[in-house]
This record gives sequence, structure tokens and C-alpha cells, in this order.
Amino acid sequence: MAPLGIATRVLGILAVALLLAGCAKQEPDRVPVACFGSPAELMTALRQAPGPVVLGDGTRLSRCVSTARTDGDLQSLGLSFGRLADALRARAQADPGAALQLGYLAGAVRAGARGAADGIADQLARRLEQLAALGPGASAAATAALARGLRAGEAGG
Repeated sequence: MAPLGIATRVLGILAVALLLAGCAKQEPDRVPVACFGSPAELMTALRQAPGPVVLGDGTRLSRCVSTARTDGDLQSLGLSFGRLADALRARAQADPGAALQLGYLAGAVRAGARGAADGIADQLARRLEQLAALGPGASAAATAALARGLRAGEAGG
């Protein structure tokens, strides 16, 4: 075989190998756009709790957190989820439904933080858990609903 034929074959094999390597390399997941929805959209999704809560595009809340790779992503999620947690907490002392949703949110964020790279989302999870702590004036029903929501959020959030 002529040297040019061997070189052409080798280049062809290298091109195929590079193409396959490029296909095998996957981009890291990005935070789905639905995760940055308005508090009203997020609140609507939380009405599904204690069943699996999914956003408009089918994204689970834990995936929002586990796919966050940058400080900007985490700050944006912290703002959205923090506002939502504040709104729920304002009602949760006396409203077991709001307490359940608040617990679910905190549990889902905790589950997502466990799946995040390098513990990057642990601070967000701690902040949501702080927001989910009900005060001493909470009703027994609200306290029980919060605990139920936490378990459900961690399991299916």
C-alpha cells in the first residue's frame, strides 16, 4: 500500500475517534429555566406536595439545586426559594398546608444539595432549613405537617 493511502487511513481513524470522543463527552446539566420561575409559579407547583412536586417543564425541585454549578445559580435559587419559604413561613405557624409545603421545599433542597458537586449547595440547604423552623407558637398540626413535608421533599423532591 502506498504511504499516502496509509496516512489517509490513519487520519480517517483519528477523525472517527475524535468524533466519538466528542459525542461521549457530555456537557454538565444546566439549571432548568423553570427553576427561576416566579414565586407564584413555584407556589402553584408546591400544591402537589406531599406528592412529587414538579415545575411546569417536569423538573423536580431537587434537580434545580443539584444542577447548580455557579455562585450565580445558587444566589438566584436562594432568592427564589428564599422568598417562597418566607411567604410559606408567614402562614405555616397556624396553617398545616403551608407548613407541609414549606417542609417539602426544605426537604427537596436538602436532597438536591446532597446530589450537588463538591457540597456547593450545602449553604442553600442550611438556609432553607433555618427558614423552615417553626417558632414555639406553632400548632401541633403545623409541626407534624412540616415534618411530613420534609420527609416527602427529601424522598421525592
